[in-house]
Amino acid sequence: MSEPAAAPGREFFHPLSGVAILGIDWLFFGLGWEFGPVSLALACAASFAACFAVVRRVQLRYGGDTPERARWKALLGAAAAGAPFAVGGTILGGAILALSGLRRRPRLSRGA
Repeated sequence: MSEPAAAPGREFFHPLSGVAILGIDWLFFGLGWEFGPVSLALACAASFAACFAVVRRVQLRYGGDTPERARWKALLGAAAAGAPFAVGGTILGGAILALSGLRRRPRLSRGA
């Protein structure tokens, strides 16, 4: 049995997943902290684990994904966040923005 087609306008990642991937990556690798080899490995593992847990939960709860599909999406997001460099300004960061629809979201206006 095949999966139903995605609804028009539905993105691969839920927007909250995109924010989580980029935010967790930025917290671990975007602040310019100096890591030694051991602490870098621990930071990569912690970033991967945190991102996997958050993206999986968001995709299950808000993205409407099956558990298996949510795990695959969480694995992809966690791999991006666990890379030992900030992905925000890279092609990978742009892909995450595009896949989560964050690039097309209207900005909130200030004021009433």
